[in-house]
Amino acid sequence: MQHNTIYHRWVPQWLKIPLLVLALFPHLMLLSILHSNSAFTSSFMDVDSDDIQYLMILMYGTFVVTLLVIQRFMAYFSVKYYVLLMSSISVIILYLLSVTNNYYAILVIRFLEGIFGVLEGAIFLPLIIAELKTRHAKIIAYLFMYSIMLTGGTITTSLLKSSIEDYDFQHMILMMVYFHVFILVVGIAIFNRNRFFPKKPLYQLDITSWFLLWTCLQSGGYAIIYGKRLMWFESDIIIVSFFIFLISGGLFMLKQRNSKRPLFHFEVFSSKNVIVGILLFFIFYLIRSGLNNVYAIMATVWKWPWDYIVDIQYWNVAGTLIGVFLSGICLTKGVSSRIVFFTGFILLAVDCAWFTYTFYPDTTLSTICPPLFLQGIAQGLLFTPLVFFLISGTPEDYVANATALGTTTRFWTTAIGYALMQNLMLFLTLKHSDTLSSEFTDTNPIFSSQWNQLFGSNSTQLPINESLSLTAGAFKAKINAQAMLLSNMEIFTGLFWLALITAFVVLLYHPIRIAVRNIM
Repeated sequence: MQHNTIYHRWVPQWLKIPLLVLALFPHLMLLSILHSNSAFTSSFMDVDSDDIQYLMILMYGTFVVTLLVIQRFMAYFSVKYYVLLMSSISVIILYLLSVTNNYYAILVIRFLEGIFGVLEGAIFLPLIIAELKTRHAKIIAYLFMYSIMLTGGTITTSLLKSSIEDYDFQHMILMMVYFHVFILVVGIAIFNRNRFFPKKPLYQLDITSWFLLWTCLQSGGYAIIYGKRLMWFESDIIIVSFFIFLISGGLFMLKQRNSKRPLFHFEVFSSKNVIVGILLFFIFYLIRSGLNNVYAIMATVWKWPWDYIVDIQYWNVAGTLIGVFLSGICLTKGVSSRIVFFTGFILLAVDCAWFTYTFYPDTTLSTICPPLFLQGIAQGLLFTPLVFFLISGTPEDYVANATALGTTTRFWTTAIGYALMQNLMLFLTLKHSDTLSSEFTDTNPIFSSQWNQLFGSNSTQLPINESLSLTAGAFKAKINAQAMLLSNMEIFTGLFWLALITAFVVLLYHPIRIAVRNIM
C-alpha cells in the first residue's frame, strides 16, 4: 500500500505538507498553555510558581512514558479515526480545563493532556516524513517539529495575548480549543479510511511498566520542584517522594529485564552516542534554564510589562529559527558532530559572558536583545543535531527507546534546572542582600544623602512613622533588586565556564560523524 492512499483523491499534493505541519502545532502548545502568562495563571488558580512548574512537569512526565507506547496506538487505528478520536478527546479535556480553577482537578487534567496531547500530535510526524520526497525527509520533518517546540511558548503567548489581556482564563483555554478543532477539520477533510501502519493489537500493552515509570518520574519531579519550599529532606513528604522514586524506578528496571516484550530496552546504553548525547543534553538544558532568569529580571527588576517581554522574546525566536536552519545544513551535509557541538557550546559560552554585562538597574533593548538573539542561534544549532547524534549509533529496534531517553533527559534537566536556579537565586540573593545592607550605615555619605532626600520627600506628604516605613521599604526594594542582579552575574559566569569547558571537551573528544544514514 502506498502511503498517499490515506488521503482523499481530491487533496492536492502541495496542500498536504502545510496542513500536516500546522496540525503539529496545537499539541505542542499544550506544554506551554499554563505558562503563557504565569502571573495570570497563578492568580486564577491561587497557586505559586512552584505549582505552575509542577503542572508542566506532570504533563511532561506523562508525555515521556506515553512515547513508549505510542507506536502501538498509531498502528491500531486508521489515520482518519486516530486523528478524530485523539483530537476529540483533547477538545473535551481542554473544555474541562476551562470550567474549573481547582488545582487538584487541573492536576488530573494535565495528566490526561500528557497522554492524549502527545497521541494527538505524534501521528503527523511520520506522515510529514512520508510526504517529503527526499532522502533528507526525516531531518526536515524533525527540523519542523523542533522549530515549533523551541519557539512554541512565545508564539502561543502571542496567539493568546488578546485573551489574556481582555478576557478571563476560560476564554484563553477556549482559544486553545479552536486550534484543536482545526485538527478535527483536517482529519475529516483530507483523510480516508485506509491504514498507514500494519494493525497491531492493544491488549499487549504493558500497563504495569508504564505506571511504574510514570510514578518514578512524577515522584522524582515532585521532590525536585518542591524541595526548596519544603526544606528538602527535613520534610517527610520529600523523603516519601524520594523513596517512591527509588522503589518504582527499581521495580520498572527489574520488570523490563524479565519481560518478553519490554517497553524499554536497556541495551541502548551500550551505545557511546547515547551516553555522550545524554550528558550533552543535560548540560545544554542546564545552560538554557538560565534564560528564565533573564525574563524574571525583566519583570521583577526592570518592571517591564509582560506583553512587552513577549515581544522582546522574538529576538530569541529569530535566532532560534536561524540556528535550526544552520543545523539543517550541517545535518544534510554530514558535518562532523564534534564541529557542530563545539560551535554551539562556544556560542553559548560567549552568550553567557555577554549576559553578565547586561544585569544593571537600567538597561536598554540594544543591550539585552543581541545576547537573546545569540542564545537562540546556539540552541537552534544544537538541538536537532543532539537528537540525531543520540539516536544515530542505536540499532533500528531501539531508536524509539533512544528518542524516549532523550525526552526523559529533557524532563529531568527541566526540573533540575528550575530547582537549581531557584535555590541559587535564593542563596545568592540573601548573601548579596546581607552584604549590601551592612554597607548602609550612618557613616556612609551616599546612603545618608539618598536616605535624607527620599525621607524628606515622603515626610512632606505623610506622617513621620509612615515616611520612615515607606523610605525603609524603598531601600529594601533597591537592595533586593541589586542583589538579584549581582546573583545573576554570578550564575551566568558559572554557566559561561560550564559551556566553555564543555565546548573544549567536545573538541578533544574522538570525532564521531553524525550518522544520518543510520536513521533514514
